[in-house]
Amino acid sequence: MIDPTEPMDMAPVNYENWGKLMKTWATGEDYVKNGHHFPVPKTLEEVKEQLRMAQTGVVLPARIQHLQVVVGRSDTLLLRLPPPDLVKASEKRLATEDYTLPAFYNEHYDGQAPTALPDKAARLKFHAQRIGDYSIANCQ
Repeated sequence: MIDPTEPMDMAPVNYENWGKLMKTWATGEDYVKNGHHFPVPKTLEEVKEQLRMAQTGVVLPARIQHLQVVVGRSDTLLLRLPPPDLVKASEKRLATEDYTLPAFYNEHYDGQAPTALPDKAARLKFHAQRIGDYSIANCQ
């Protein structure tokens, strides 16, 4: 079980570069365009090196020990289920802390951070909505 006080996210410092790296892996086309080659990684070491070369700022937590790459298909519903221990740890944290969104959302909403959610019930509702979106969203 994950310690609920451990930081859960692997938030990129540069979400744009992270997204470009993901698009490169998905399509085989170079979206990063910085002179490096970014094949779909086969090992965690390759992931770490490519994250660094793409200047994403993503640092993998020590708990990450394995790599699983799943390539979706446009004619197949891919349900991406989050790890149960991370769901439970998030729920525990949301009992007392606000739900935070990546800062890049502020760029698209007049520079304003979203309004804080008023209570635990609202935070858990938003959490469920985000997990639902995360589980079925395909590049939207």
